[in-house]
Amino acid sequence: MVDRQRWAVDLVAAAAPASVLEIGCGPGAALALLITRLPETRVVGIDRSETAIGRARARLASQPGRDHVALRQVAIADLDLPDASVDVAFGVNVNVFWTSRAERELAVLRRVLRPGGVLHLVYEPPGPDPWVPAGVETSLKEAGWTWTTRTKRPFAVRDAMPVRRHLVAVTAVPGG
Repeated sequence: MVDRQRWAVDLVAAAAPASVLEIGCGPGAALALLITRLPETRVVGIDRSETAIGRARARLASQPGRDHVALRQVAIADLDLPDASVDVAFGVNVNVFWTSRAERELAVLRRVLRPGGVLHLVYEPPGPDPWVPAGVETSLKEAGWTWTTRTKRPFAVRDAMPVRRHLVAVTAVPGG
């Protein structure tokens, strides 16, 4: 478990949601922490990778709260959850939001979020250059979302040397 996943789960758990969607769940590290923190919350984890979904399934197999989790191999743009069925959606290092305009993905998230629902996107950019959050903010702006961006600088030591790194969290809501 790394800082960016912990921070994402902290952001989600603060709302005490009844339903959560993790986009790009990978091997399920954030999902495992989330269902420990919110064992009664209904959770859907999606990833386009069959391997990632298999690893998430294995990680959650013996964990309490796993009966509230559905894992699906699907791209965000192809997600077919019911309209307004998710309180909070989140993703950790999901690159589609900064590598493209993510129009289809954001349209799907707008559709599945309940009124008042939020999207948390947490990133650990590879360096201090703001191109990752700037790309995410451009995608959100062009799709009509509003957002706040926060930066966190966790302290880390590797090989007895401090590591300078930062995390970025973009919390967004669909506009108009």
